[in-house]
Amino acid sequence: MWKYQSSDHEHISLHDHAIDEIVTIDNDILLTFNDGFDVICTHPLNDTEKSKHTTTSQIILKNAFFVGGEVDYAVEITKQKANEAYSVHRSFNFSTLLDVFVDFTVLQFDVVSGVFSLHGLLNSKYDSCEYANLRFNCSDVVFCWNDYSEDAWFEGWPTRIG
Repeated sequence: MWKYQSSDHEHISLHDHAIDEIVTIDNDILLTFNDGFDVICTHPLNDTEKSKHTTTSQIILKNAFFVGGEVDYAVEITKQKANEAYSVHRSFNFSTLLDVFVDFTVLQFDVVSGVFSLHGLLNSKYDSCEYANLRFNCSDVVFCWNDYSEDAWFEGWPTRIG
């Protein structure tokens, strides 16, 4: 189904790319990026010598389950002389995530000891662009794509990423 499949997370950039769909199939959780993600020029499967943006792509979390999610809602309160902002931290489970999910713009991700963590902006049916963290336990993280559409947004910068 996919031309390229790789567990090499160190040469993938998800920064500012949106997960448009989250589904479960058997024991796997699939994260779909309709507009793709970036494959760094040093990735073993990238023979273009440039960091490239992919077409529609997917991350497969093998034998996965959702550990938990947290969202920080920005709240403003008015005091007599000044406005103050603070955040309210709320946890949620996987069924809640699937129920309210619209998309998730990744700012950062980590893969450490079987835990895949995403940090970014969650758009839900009820709120938009709230900072959130999502954590999954999994046996493997597989990045999948078919083709490249263009250079990555950071290609050509003075310092290469990766």
